[in-house]
Amino acid sequence: MASTTETGGGLFVRNSTGLVREASAVDATIYNAVFSAPVGATLAWGVFFALSAFPGADLVWATIISFVLNVPVLIMMALLASSMPRTGGDYVWVSRILSPPLATISNFGAALSAMIGATFWARYFPVFALGPVLVTLGVTFNNDTLTSWGTSLQTDNLWIFIGGFAMIALMTAIHVAGVRATFRWQNSFWIIASLGTFLAFVVLLVGSNSDFVNNFNSLNAKFGGGTAQAVISAAHAAGAHPDVGKWDATLPTIFAIMVFMMWNWWSVYLSGELKSASNRSRQMNVMFGALAWDVVFIVIGVLLLFKVTGYDFMVAVNTAGNAAYKIPTGPWYHFMASLVYNVPILTILIVGSFLFWSLPAMVGNTFMPIRTVFAWSFDRLLPERFSQVNERTHSPVPAILLVMGLVTLMLAWSVVSTDFATWLALGVLAGVVCVVIVGVAAFVFPDRRPDLYRASPANINWFGIPVLKIVAPLSILVMIFLTWLTVAYPALALFGDSKNVWWIPAFMGGIVVFGLIVYYAARAIRRSQGIDVDLVYRELPPE
Repeated sequence: MASTTETGGGLFVRNSTGLVREASAVDATIYNAVFSAPVGATLAWGVFFALSAFPGADLVWATIISFVLNVPVLIMMALLASSMPRTGGDYVWVSRILSPPLATISNFGAALSAMIGATFWARYFPVFALGPVLVTLGVTFNNDTLTSWGTSLQTDNLWIFIGGFAMIALMTAIHVAGVRATFRWQNSFWIIASLGTFLAFVVLLVGSNSDFVNNFNSLNAKFGGGTAQAVISAAHAAGAHPDVGKWDATLPTIFAIMVFMMWNWWSVYLSGELKSASNRSRQMNVMFGALAWDVVFIVIGVLLLFKVTGYDFMVAVNTAGNAAYKIPTGPWYHFMASLVYNVPILTILIVGSFLFWSLPAMVGNTFMPIRTVFAWSFDRLLPERFSQVNERTHSPVPAILLVMGLVTLMLAWSVVSTDFATWLALGVLAGVVCVVIVGVAAFVFPDRRPDLYRASPANINWFGIPVLKIVAPLSILVMIFLTWLTVAYPALALFGDSKNVWWIPAFMGGIVVFGLIVYYAARAIRRSQGIDVDLVYRELPPE
């Protein structure tokens, strides 16, 4: 493998990263949108959990409130990303503004959250995409083999691991092929998946409740299930309706949505490979464009589904253990939409398109920790081999293999563990650690590094006050609010038991301890080699 090699004599591993600015604004916008809330996949599984867990949850208003909560965070991230557009994102900003140990903590928090997310999307492929698709096709065409395969992909641990590993292996090959190839795959899959989602929207728009109920009743009866009304009655959901004023339902639903939608700033980790990354307007457009996409189409998707199925039915069918629901696949959004007309070609197009959401969602979840490993290696915190870059594809192959190996181990653990859903929720708190530390860095940026700040795109004021000093505290408050929600509503992350509240400080404290160990151990090792890594952080890394 041809690769760039370290020079060994300077502060950094070499005088250039070897990475190339090949990503466009469109690439970055899609990257943010599918990382944060891949519309079809989020609708398929993510948001409807709240209906049964928190009766009366208003998904539409919770999504709109989530939009508002994201605004200060995106402004803060866009200003910092345009000021220091380097590979590593928050690691570069925090290390140059606050301190290197805090940078390793914040960056590890984000990387851990991303790898948990990558594990989820690898599992999503067999459990929530391929499995339900095969079952749906088996049911539609009376093919018991397809139904059996689909059921195994959703329930059998070995099948789940094989399906998830197939997605990891494909993602590894795509990353190795380089940034340009990665975004070709991401964008192509996103287009196919989005077209299927929009077809589902059209079917729901023109379809009627009576059509849906008749087709659902007929199909459910084939498997010994009851009518739609029987499903509602079994869950005691008759008369259920969204109530935004019911805060015990609305507030935890905001968290359930933010699990997916709080990451529209993720393109900061593309800054070292994004064209015109120092352009403040481009950074803003990329982030807010992705946020608007997610909010608009999640709201449209939810409203259209409720129009056809009814809110009470969706509450009931998402209630675990509903004895009246016997169809051998979950009540996923795409499956519900396909029942409106129950026409085989529509079913194939709508349901089949949802196979294409996993890969785009995995791109950001794996791209970021790969760049974390690369940036740490480039600053000599990790062995130099992890900063090697293939000269032909401009991809950091050793870092890719390390991260994808770790994700494979996490997938294996998730398949046999009953705690993975809890880790998925706690992964949000890993992101909270990152954003809070970044918020502190952003607030003090004008004072601690006035030389960098004055010449940077972040140097803008509102009413005579630096914008960073306004949005940074607001961003920290948003993160405190999300953390409070996990304490106030144990069903979100604590297995429903408030006695498990100690998990939260233990998890967040573990991130702090790990980050400190990485930095100070690397510092001691490098000093024994005659290298003072502290000198690295006095200047921005080269491009």
